[in-house]
Amino acid sequence: MREHSARVLSYAYNRGASRSEAEDVVAEVFLVCWRRLDDVPDPAFPWLLGVARKVLANQRRSRNRREALQARIEQTVDLSAGDRDGAIAAGGSSTGVLYALGQLNEADQEALLLVAWDGLSYQEAAQVLGCTRTALGLRLYRAKGRLLKYLETTRTSTELESDADRRDALLTEETTN
Repeated sequence: MREHSARVLSYAYNRGASRSEAEDVVAEVFLVCWRRLDDVPDPAFPWLLGVARKVLANQRRSRNRREALQARIEQTVDLSAGDRDGAIAAGGSSTGVLYALGQLNEADQEALLLVAWDGLSYQEAAQVLGCTRTALGLRLYRAKGRLLKYLETTRTSTELESDADRRDALLTEETTN
């Protein structure tokens, strides 16, 4: 079986997985293989690629769910135009939003995710959490505020470099004028 790991890695990598994702695919494939050792046919390689194909599909679905969650969170965080522009500039990238979401406590995350990710109405989400719709509304209001705070303080190095470049360009213009 070990002789196939490099080929499974290559298969995953050639199907668009990053190096680390391809390595995860190999690990998952051989975990499945170990668990189902009695089901592995001879030759094993085609079977291993079939498992790898399914693992890659699962990874794609997970990535799509994360991206959909990020989009829903951005839609759910209903901000005034000025605040929204500042939050997006400060950390509204996919990585920034997911990082900011991860900084929230479990109760805030759960409230936001029930509405943004699971698509529940306020009434349905309140029922899941065992509270009133009004209490959920207040919880979401506070969670959105905390999420915004994390977004405003979470800036990627690219954004900071971009700000520095803009500042340098302005300083250069001022000195030449």
